[in-house]
Amino acid sequence: MTTRSRTVLSTALTAKLSALASTRENWDDELPAILADLSAVPHHLVVLASREIALAARLGWEPLLMDRLIGAFTDEPIYVRDLALMRRAPNYAWIFLFHPSGHVREAALDSLQRPPESAFFLAAVAWRLNDWAEPVRRAAARYVQRVQRQIVPEVAASSAPYLLDRRHSWGRWSREADLLDDVFGRPDVLPIIAGFLQRTANGSLAKYLRLLARNPAIDQYLPALAASAIQPQVRAIAYRSLLTGNVTWFAGYEWQWIDKVYGIRKRVPKLDHRPLQDIALPPDLFWQAARDASVIVRRAAADALIASRAAVPDEDRLIAHFEQDKNPSVRSRADFLRRRPRLS
Repeated sequence: MTTRSRTVLSTALTAKLSALASTRENWDDELPAILADLSAVPHHLVVLASREIALAARLGWEPLLMDRLIGAFTDEPIYVRDLALMRRAPNYAWIFLFHPSGHVREAALDSLQRPPESAFFLAAVAWRLNDWAEPVRRAAARYVQRVQRQIVPEVAASSAPYLLDRRHSWGRWSREADLLDDVFGRPDVLPIIAGFLQRTANGSLAKYLRLLARNPAIDQYLPALAASAIQPQVRAIAYRSLLTGNVTWFAGYEWQWIDKVYGIRKRVPKLDHRPLQDIALPPDLFWQAARDASVIVRRAAADALIASRAAVPDEDRLIAHFEQDKNPSVRSRADFLRRRPRLS
């Protein structure tokens, strides 16, 4: 039995792109509607959509026979006509972000002056930051530097979880990803992302917070996340950072040897850390965490007490509280604290 391959673009949008490919000179009628439809494509599907857009719009396809014969006498590459079209109709640059020719993708990025107006097109620019061609990555970086302060905060914030998660799964970019950190760390964007982490119940929010933690600007939102984030995992990470004064984030992967003689190794997560910024903390922060409804948070509080006992004046009361916890993993930590002498 054959299975139908997954398609991202709607039938109607694919038809519009196909029509655009055959009537590019009449771009005024079709292009605005196509760009609006593309803006509505979910941004996390940008990689799959890229190939479909290029195929439907026949980007980079050879011209008709007569055009090909003319091109043979002029020695012009096939993509020259697309560059000329983009000069006449600059909005084609948004379509040509998905062009198979690196020359056209680079020229499209250099021609763009407006910021992306949807999460899909911001994700498309990020995908170009990860382009296989280095000149295209450089052009994408130049573009982001030009417009990063003009991107609408809601557009940036809505794409942040997906793009943060791509940092270590897209393999070609390196420092280019730092440009997105500058966008997501803007003072008008980060509060929206923090609010999303605080009010959302489902999803890999703890992972997103770990990825955001590399930016010190997130520290000011940790008290609110610890106190009222819906997801216990988010509260636990926030409390652990606040109680230990140390912020940890996922920094990629590294190789760990299992047996050097036989050359056996495995890929393991790599963590990085930094000190917490100097922010005001509630005096009863340990007690807030110790009384949390989730065992995940109470366990994090007990771990933090183990890590920073010298800074807790009423540790005996806290240990006694943990000893009465209904969860055995918390009680075992209290037992460890009782048996371990406090260092003065």
